[in-house]
Amino acid sequence: RADFVERIRLHELAAGSRRSVSFPLSEILHSEARLVVGTATRIDPDAQTVTIQTATVQRTESYDWLIYAPGSAASTPVPDAREHAHLIANFDGAQSDARQLETAGPGARVVVVGGGFTGVGTAAEVAEHRPDTHVTLLSKGPILPYMRPAARRSVLRVDRRLGVVVEEDAIVASITDRAVNLGDGRSVEFDVCLLALSFTAPELAHHSGLAVDGGGRLLVDETLRSVTAPRVIGAGDAVVTPATVGSHLRMSCAVALPLGGHAAETVLHLLRGQQPKPISVGFIMQCLSLGRRRGYIQFVHADDTPRRIHLNGQLGAAVKEIISRMVVNSPRREREKLGAYRTIKGP
Repeated sequence: RADFVERIRLHELAAGSRRSVSFPLSEILHSEARLVVGTATRIDPDAQTVTIQTATVQRTESYDWLIYAPGSAASTPVPDAREHAHLIANFDGAQSDARQLETAGPGARVVVVGGGFTGVGTAAEVAEHRPDTHVTLLSKGPILPYMRPAARRSVLRVDRRLGVVVEEDAIVASITDRAVNLGDGRSVEFDVCLLALSFTAPELAHHSGLAVDGGGRLLVDETLRSVTAPRVIGAGDAVVTPATVGSHLRMSCAVALPLGGHAAETVLHLLRGQQPKPISVGFIMQCLSLGRRRGYIQFVHADDTPRRIHLNGQLGAAVKEIISRMVVNSPRREREKLGAYRTIKGP
């Protein structure tokens, strides 16, 4: 599409608390960048070309250097989930959920599957914006398992105040048009079902003969160059870095931004005949929104392990909103001032 989608706000779109989470790519790209809207179907690293299917024609673009950054999509490990649930990590899924929630009457039963950041944030967003609904969150284990126990208890208290029913250790076996079937034989009926599980990488790199891992993510070296096609540089969710520099990295916005910046640095070094530098990506905090009025900020070490410092409540919500705006504002500033975007050094 010709628009930039603020993926970290898709739960707001799905809940109906925000009407738009996209804007034209022309507002964020440099004025000299040429935009082609279409689907890349194959990369030929020997010929240094990309085959693109546009709305009207198939075309081929040649490259000297290619940055591979197609991102990720929502995975559907649960049988029949794609047919009966809305995939919150996808733009189309968030849009379709917003439409169904808008037509759902008072007392509608909303089930959110997934106990990670996206699932917990979505459940809280729906419960706050639509207090006339009954929201149930299903998690296969404890919610937010990578956060401190005190943080999880704090989030659960907010959920209770919002009226969210949290069922932990609820393993989903399948989803029908009206119910989520659990592994213990129980069923949770719903009027609207939202799926917020893991991510999956596109198959473009695999179909193009590039080296990938078991999940289809492009294998890159410490400078983000493809291990089998050195003129291809990878960034974002669709790549996997060596453990020597990236064992602490996860598929997330917090990683995609600095990897994108470093991919540009690698290209610039190569254009100048210089040796690219290894990546060094670190973390400061994990951010969780719990509706528009509450949030939880967990400060972390550079390797993403939690520290004891945190913010919650309205202050946590304010900090989360600042971070969300930075995701868009940083590239916009970079367009006007090179080097405006700064990254945190890794562990």
